[in-house]
Amino acid sequence: MNLRVLLSLAALCSSAAATPSVVDRRVHRALQQHDKVNILVTMKQPKNVLESFQESAYPSRTKRIEALRSELQKTNTEALSPLAGLLAKESFSGVEMKPFWITPRAAIKDATPEMIQQIASLPGVEKIEEQRIIYLEEPEFVKDASPEALVGQEWGVKRIGAPQVWADGTTGQGIVVGVIDSGVRGTHEALARNFVGKYGWFDPEKKAPEPYDASGHGSHCTGTIAGSKGVGVAPSAKWMACKGCRGRGCPDDDLLECAQFMLCPTDTDGKNPDCSKAPRIVSNSWGGGQGDFWYKDVVDAWIKAGIIPVFAMGNAGPECGTANSPGDYPNVIGVGSLNPTEELRRTSSKGPTVNGRIKPDITAPGGLIRSAYNRSDTDYNTISGTSMATPHVSGAIALLLSQNPELTIDEIKVMLYTTTDQSLPASNYTCGGTLDANWPNNQYGHGRLNIFNAP
Repeated sequence: MNLRVLLSLAALCSSAAATPSVVDRRVHRALQQHDKVNILVTMKQPKNVLESFQESAYPSRTKRIEALRSELQKTNTEALSPLAGLLAKESFSGVEMKPFWITPRAAIKDATPEMIQQIASLPGVEKIEEQRIIYLEEPEFVKDASPEALVGQEWGVKRIGAPQVWADGTTGQGIVVGVIDSGVRGTHEALARNFVGKYGWFDPEKKAPEPYDASGHGSHCTGTIAGSKGVGVAPSAKWMACKGCRGRGCPDDDLLECAQFMLCPTDTDGKNPDCSKAPRIVSNSWGGGQGDFWYKDVVDAWIKAGIIPVFAMGNAGPECGTANSPGDYPNVIGVGSLNPTEELRRTSSKGPTVNGRIKPDITAPGGLIRSAYNRSDTDYNTISGTSMATPHVSGAIALLLSQNPELTIDEIKVMLYTTTDQSLPASNYTCGGTLDANWPNNQYGHGRLNIFNAP
């Protein structure tokens, strides 16, 4: 580390001491190891758009989302203007800044101590953080599944009562489910026929024109939501996807771009937005840490738009207090994982949250789940984890919305949480003082999903 960098770092540390809440300590730690760091800058909004936004003022969902996007873009562009002005100076020529409209944030690559010091002194700066890499919920790989072995419905699909719902003619038709994950093998035999198509795919990293899957995780999750060949809960639902994860790691700027895409989809170049294409549900089998509210304003915007957020609780068990973010947010549906024996999976993350809330909200089949994979168009794999439980819930919500598209997120939660199966084996944990015999609890939430019981 050269003398100039050392002096700049010393000045930054001195400045941070005066305003300790602006520059996160992890930025200082990173700069002690490297000359530059990738940062995420959060600005203060001049007004709280989501608090003042009135959904009932708009005659249709599309008009509501268009108005919400417009207001967020206007307000957050204004919030970011001091930062944009600073980086437009000749001294910062070539600096890569990625602004977001869904949140008053911008990602900046290779920020130097001098740059960070100047950013920290701008009016309206709320926080400067090192960019996160959020991880896909690491599943447990069990074995490959040959196409010949696929007979009937998978055990999880049957256990939650999906085939009985199909018997009434409801298979998810008319509903679009979004997936933020490692991508999807769009040509897979179980997935190709119900891909949304135009406005159904975005890759923040490469702007690839066609869906692909970097690891297989996303194809597996999408198959459980809407796949054919017996693997999907809502086989007539349509799917759309954003590749927020590069392999197992999900950069926070990619996840924020995916959040924008889900609120108001674009073409594959990120242009020509069409908010009428927004999904009703977004399934997220990723997360990490506890009590990290960095994605909270995104989730709040989705809910204002009538988009239901479903998140994996994580595989950090068996200890209590391991519920991952964003699954631990109060307004998302956080999902835990069960084995075929109905026992809570040992690794399924448990509550309470850092604020003492009960999590998970609900549990679903997550052990030995077979679904589509990414190595060929006929490839399947058997995997375990809360990543696999989450799409069961997302698919179940698609069935409910297919029956009644006017349902709100609060109504969906009541329908899911009051119709669960609660005759489940004891977990032998008492997390946050909640026993298995009391519902909801920090082990099973409200119980195991049973979509057939839902009205």
